[in-house]
Amino acid sequence: MSQSNKRKPASGSGQAGPKQGASNRSASSKGSPQGRPAARGGSTRPPVKSAPVQNSSFRGSVNRALPPFSMQRYVAIWAVATLVLVAVLLVLIWPFRNNSGGLVSGAQPTTAANASQVDAVGGSPVSNVQTAQPTQLPVAGEATGTAPGGGSPAGENAAGAGKFFVIDTDKGRIVAKLHTDASANVARTIANFEQKANSGYFDGLVFHRVEDWVVQGGDPTGTGSGGNQIPSEYNRLPFVTGALGVARTGDPTQMNDSQFFIVKRESSHLNGQYTNWGQVVEGLDVVNALAKGDRMTKVRVENR
Repeated sequence: MSQSNKRKPASGSGQAGPKQGASNRSASSKGSPQGRPAARGGSTRPPVKSAPVQNSSFRGSVNRALPPFSMQRYVAIWAVATLVLVAVLLVLIWPFRNNSGGLVSGAQPTTAANASQVDAVGGSPVSNVQTAQPTQLPVAGEATGTAPGGGSPAGENAAGAGKFFVIDTDKGRIVAKLHTDASANVARTIANFEQKANSGYFDGLVFHRVEDWVVQGGDPTGTGSGGNQIPSEYNRLPFVTGALGVARTGDPTQMNDSQFFIVKRESSHLNGQYTNWGQVVEGLDVVNALAKGDRMTKVRVENR
């Protein structure tokens, strides 16, 4: 009885504790990196993450207003590119704007920002001009005085022997003495207008432009846009009252071959910018009486 009542230990029960502990150590050793034991409590520290770099306030504002890859951003980029292109085009075309005054087309002539110098030999202006509107009122009566820089006297005192541009109108006769002196540098201009006048080219044409300071005619179309181009000629003669000039467009090296004008008052802003080829010595009252559309009944060049 005594032997049968004795409990027998379970198989392997005497080594349960140590085996379990070894198992735990093994598991713990496997769970930690590089075989190191885990920290107390069985947890590991999480890796340290660096904070993301924040966008600048401006860039962030742009991204909020115009999200990347959105239609709004594409439209904004297109608009900015268009503005830049327009600005570039304006810069490129600005030097080619019409700053000549366009007497052929009927616009106001140019005013020199400073006194303009003219190369008497080459016959071309050597300084730039800026467009401006004349502000002085017309001066009635005939011009007098002596042209600066060796120019010929203006007015009746200039009427001596020479060539004269004679214009007959319904309101009277206009006579301008032409600057035939070699120093005036307008020999080709005079020859051109003499040939046209004596061939009857101007007979019946109108004064298509009449303003308080200038009258202009000689356009075969009567619109201010007719005529051809010939090389310009320049001199130092001043545009005093009654001066006879030739119209031109924006290119100062070319002038119109048929359109001429007469200033009704002193117009020094034209000096060196337009061809000065004669001076009215008779009929300035007729010039002042002309109206737009008045006709030239007969035009000729006479030697007196």
